[in-house]
Amino acid sequence: MVNGLIGKSRFLLTFSLVLILALIVGCGSAAPEIVDVEVVREIPVEVEVSKEVVKEVPVEIEREVVREVPVEVTVEKQVLKEVTSETVVERVVIPTPIPVQVVEAKAVSERLEKVAVAVGGQSWDSNYSYKVNIGGFLDKWPVLEYLVGVDNETGGYTAELATEWSIADNGKDWTFKLREDIPWQDGYGEFTAEDVRHSMWLLVQPTAAPSGASTWRKIMGTSRGDDEATTMARAEEVVEIVNDHEVIIHLGIVLPEALFNLGKRRNLPMESKARWDAVGDEGMGEKIVGTGPMSYVERVEGSHVLYDAADEHWRVVPEYHQLEFRAIAETQTRLASLLTEQVHLAVIERAIRDEVTSRGFEFVDGVFPGIQHHWTFWGNFHTKPDVIDPDNPMLKKEVRQAMAKAVNREAIVQALLPGAKVQIPSYVKFTQLDEVVWPGLINPEWDARWDEMYGYDPEAAKQLLAAAGYPDGFEFTLALDSNPALPEILDIGQAMALDFEAIGLKPTLANIEGSKIRSLRRAWDIHNTLSGSAGYSYTVYHLETLFCTCGSVRTFVDPYLDTKIEELNVTVSPTERTRVMREMGDFCYDNFCALPMFDIAPDIAINPKYIESYVFPGFISGFYTHLEYIETVPQ
Repeated sequence: MVNGLIGKSRFLLTFSLVLILALIVGCGSAAPEIVDVEVVREIPVEVEVSKEVVKEVPVEIEREVVREVPVEVTVEKQVLKEVTSETVVERVVIPTPIPVQVVEAKAVSERLEKVAVAVGGQSWDSNYSYKVNIGGFLDKWPVLEYLVGVDNETGGYTAELATEWSIADNGKDWTFKLREDIPWQDGYGEFTAEDVRHSMWLLVQPTAAPSGASTWRKIMGTSRGDDEATTMARAEEVVEIVNDHEVIIHLGIVLPEALFNLGKRRNLPMESKARWDAVGDEGMGEKIVGTGPMSYVERVEGSHVLYDAADEHWRVVPEYHQLEFRAIAETQTRLASLLTEQVHLAVIERAIRDEVTSRGFEFVDGVFPGIQHHWTFWGNFHTKPDVIDPDNPMLKKEVRQAMAKAVNREAIVQALLPGAKVQIPSYVKFTQLDEVVWPGLINPEWDARWDEMYGYDPEAAKQLLAAAGYPDGFEFTLALDSNPALPEILDIGQAMALDFEAIGLKPTLANIEGSKIRSLRRAWDIHNTLSGSAGYSYTVYHLETLFCTCGSVRTFVDPYLDTKIEELNVTVSPTERTRVMREMGDFCYDNFCALPMFDIAPDIAINPKYIESYVFPGFISGFYTHLEYIETVPQ
């Protein structure tokens, strides 16, 4: 078994220290709560008393006898027991946010003409922010801004379009004070509280199909199929407008970790109400309009997205005039574009890292292990017996364990991810990053039992298959889809197929885009299929979206997990929330709710002739965020 890190093993210590610092200075990374607990206790207090005595005198003080020894000068130490009776209080405290990173603009003549970034093909090539999976936000980050930002170096929450915020003791009501004098692009006026209400309404109105739709409906108190009038009425109740620059958001569930949902780490960008009123739903797809430091120029589907950088902006003026994302599916073509200086940053498979660095290029890693790579056993819809395919072998726990033990993760990492920062074991959606925020979340037994439960052992895998009634294996679909930050995912899938064949299984490799997988799972119509994922989220959010019937992803659902989600939705105490999440983790660990692979930091190759520095946290979906802060080399 591989314990800790493969590659740059010092990573875990570094990011843990960074996260702890972030929690002290700012809002932390994932769920910025601090718990103050006052308890009843007895405190021994030593009190020194100097006095002259001539004989031994027994002194009785609150049932304690202090004996004085007759000497010329005696120092008398009285031990007094003080019992402090206090009310036990446990509350969520939201620390002051990290100050927003404001960068002084370079002179126009020193700014690079263009920064071009080559990424793999995108499954969500669209200008809509409320009709795409979170993976479709890679090309939204440059234009759109959020109530709460993320510091690119520490991962802590920063004040972006909200200057400050607080949460009520009920764990539901959030107050945000908004930044003033922020103009919308294209002349749609200034950002106000009306835009906050509108942006939340967009995610639940009839045409919306956002990532995490079920969570947003629960937050907003709406249901699938609600009409525009119903959703608008709910938005008016949920988002209370105090004045133009202050709102109170009344969540439908207890969610002390809501800064994740309400900020830049998820899919609640601020959208202009005035624009919607002017162009409607159809017009919203024509371009991206925001308050950010870059403005949308054009999108050519399957080719590129182009932006102009602002010459003035309240937060940052990029050190270049234009930004371009180029969608290039083939690694060798991306490499050729980098070599010929058509692009300045490129996502390159780590297997050819040496070839890239030998030509003078460099790699920069995300600060955190932002890619949680795992595979899903589709069809485990145990709360929906009417949609289950009874012939699906993946419904059996022994089969899922056999497939988990068939995969040689260590060999895959060594062959396909040389030099990468990789964490094994990996627990699906339970990370060391979350453990820092919720101490006790990760059960130490998970690591101790890893070899027995998930470790590579093809012979044990064969025995498990035989015990499940499949001594000769079975056929299944192994779905492959590209990923912008983990281009190796296709090669990883093919390597896994060989491991499966070695234990007698018969995988059929099929190229199935993420959007197709999404449609099938939402219809409960995907069975006996294994598909890969390479994203990041925090524990609370993904427990609901992945492991609850109420969720929008539903990779593995079970009545026990549903009960725990219901408990989580009404539990305010951080310690109790940690307990519930850990119990869900125990269930998923023991029942093989997913096939875990590893956590890995995203990286990207840069041309140091043009790029001096690029720092990105690496745990925000789309991964290559904060491009506006790139430091360039004047030409």
